[in-house]
Amino acid sequence: MDHIIQNGGAMPYPQVANHIVKDPTPKDQAIYVPSITPGFAQVVYAKRWNRNLPQGVSADDLNFLDPNNSLLRLSHAMTSAGQALNQSTPCIITHRDRNNTLIIGDSGGYQIASGRMHINGDKDRMRILRWLEQTADVAMTLDVPTGPVVTNPQLYNFKSSAACLKATLEHLKFFENNRQSSDLRLLNVLQGNNQSEADIWYDQVKLHQFDGWAFAGFLRNDFYQLCRRIIIMANEGEIQNKKWIHILGTAELETAVLLTALQRSINRHINSELRISYDTSGPFRQLAYDTVYTLPAFSTKEMTMGTKKAPDDDCFIGSKVRWPWPSPIGDRMVMGDFCVPGHRYTRRYRDQLSDTLAAHHNLGALCWGISTANRIFDAECQNHDHTIGRPAGAAAEAIENTLSSRKMDVLNSYRGTFAALRRGGSNTSGDEDRDLE
Repeated sequence: MDHIIQNGGAMPYPQVANHIVKDPTPKDQAIYVPSITPGFAQVVYAKRWNRNLPQGVSADDLNFLDPNNSLLRLSHAMTSAGQALNQSTPCIITHRDRNNTLIIGDSGGYQIASGRMHINGDKDRMRILRWLEQTADVAMTLDVPTGPVVTNPQLYNFKSSAACLKATLEHLKFFENNRQSSDLRLLNVLQGNNQSEADIWYDQVKLHQFDGWAFAGFLRNDFYQLCRRIIIMANEGEIQNKKWIHILGTAELETAVLLTALQRSINRHINSELRISYDTSGPFRQLAYDTVYTLPAFSTKEMTMGTKKAPDDDCFIGSKVRWPWPSPIGDRMVMGDFCVPGHRYTRRYRDQLSDTLAAHHNLGALCWGISTANRIFDAECQNHDHTIGRPAGAAAEAIENTLSSRKMDVLNSYRGTFAALRRGGSNTSGDEDRDLE
């Protein structure tokens, strides 16, 4: 990676033709989509810093949605009505090059359902729908997550998954009857805290026809359940003419390569035009935990992104020692770019620019980790000799065999294979990662 960054190149994504002009994302891979915080999007667009950026870095270089950016160029990103619906300050999302970027919009269902945003019938539904049409290219329909029914029952406004479904169906009917833009692809969001609930949810929401599907909730990281749902959709003709599937709130390296395997199998056997994307706010959320990404770790059993406590020490003020972890911005930073004199209102030796640089580093490091994981898998899948992430390698072959057959008995024969994955059954709802506040 060092030689790529030092020569001023972008991240090591091969240039593959796609629906976006100059898209750096391989068409045959699932797309990682960072969920950008409004604060980051605004300060990067404003380009007003009270101190110097790292040597050789301009304010324009921090905008990774700029198609001419040679530091870090991403073509896909996510924003949410839950945070940005009332935003009036311009940012890198509202002032993007629409021919060279694709924005996925979340509907803000989690914030509304949890009581932080209140929906006043059709008036607020209309505001959200029009905002999505104005802002995004692909978007979630307005859903009410089922996860908090289990994880936060006392404080959640909806006391059962049935209540979540009832409210969601009202939202879907409104979106179906009032959408105006033919350019916006709306995704029907799937929820459910177990297989039975997921079946009921799917059977009800599929009656409202949209342009694709989004997987949320507990089952989004369960590849047995993902394959099961894809088989059901394919056998019912509910996926052959769709263009997009999005997996909400996930960016594990294991998940990234398996979603690529899933997209490739769907493209081969069911729908050659369908794309899969997945998102997380992790690069920005790490700041809340006071951590930064370090290096991807690869072993025979798993693939993970390492983290470490963010530097925060007065010994680094003015230091010319290099930032220790590789990323496009990290390879141009010294410790003195990150740690600066504090003031009486904080004990931290960091400022807003420090946090912006950390978020940019985290994003670049994660993208590199995902790209590297996909490259390793592409090589090892050729000879089926998985020396890295063997459970994921076995699961990738299970996905291919399952979707090529489209038979439930074949899927069921791989239950143990999917259960052996690091996140064979997630214990988080996934919807909390839709919340950036």
